[in-house]
Amino acid sequence: MTKIEIINEIIVKKQEELKKANAIGKKLEQAKVAVMFDVMEKYFGGEFTLDDVYIKKPTGGYSGTTYEVKRPNKEYKYDKELMTIRFHEDWRSNEIDSIDTSIYSTSDNSQWELERIFTNGEVAKILLDHGDDILAEMNVVRLTNKKEIDAARTEIYKIEASITNLKSEINTIYLDEATEKLEGEGLVFGEGKKGAMDIKWDWTIRSINSAKILSKTASGKSCNIEIQAYDHEPVVYEKVRMSNVEALLWQYRNYAINA
Repeated sequence: MTKIEIINEIIVKKQEELKKANAIGKKLEQAKVAVMFDVMEKYFGGEFTLDDVYIKKPTGGYSGTTYEVKRPNKEYKYDKELMTIRFHEDWRSNEIDSIDTSIYSTSDNSQWELERIFTNGEVAKILLDHGDDILAEMNVVRLTNKKEIDAARTEIYKIEASITNLKSEINTIYLDEATEKLEGEGLVFGEGKKGAMDIKWDWTIRSINSAKILSKTASGKSCNIEIQAYDHEPVVYEKVRMSNVEALLWQYRNYAINA
């Protein structure tokens, strides 16, 4: 078994660990969101004149700070938003410091739209009467499972970093292999995609079939390189910057090694 095969096996195991860690984190976050929604239900549930108006529980993601006031509309196949309520978090303290509302304007004077305006007024009244209490309670319940959530996130970040490092190690192995070939017997791109590189800033060679470094300058920043492109004979290009040649290494990795 090659080193890359061993690393790939480790990556597969790490990805399974990540899947489990994400599931744990999501469950903890959803529990927090549910408690925050209970606060919204406490203040808004059953407080509307129209029986079919409701506060939508956040779905997807891990945020419990955005809520939509919704109601069915016969003109649509889905329940339509009347107002959005957002709890603003201070980025320094992470505390909720304000309640923001968002509504749309329209010239439609239908009964449904007039009832929407009326309902939005009811939301505004609740916020005027109980806004401070809602903020205070939200700042308490937002800490639900905080230690466990922080620990879960740390574990997720740690596993993700490990997977990134392992993939980077594979990439380094591939690039080292390409470098060894380029400075030895030469790179051959085969029948698939061909290489391309800049000889100078205003001169690009495409459809490269093979390339080989013949020599480098003392500083190692430039080289003489033999390139065979299209159906032409090989040509030697002198004093080509190595930073330009490096493009071939990445292309060889993608087009030949990982083909």
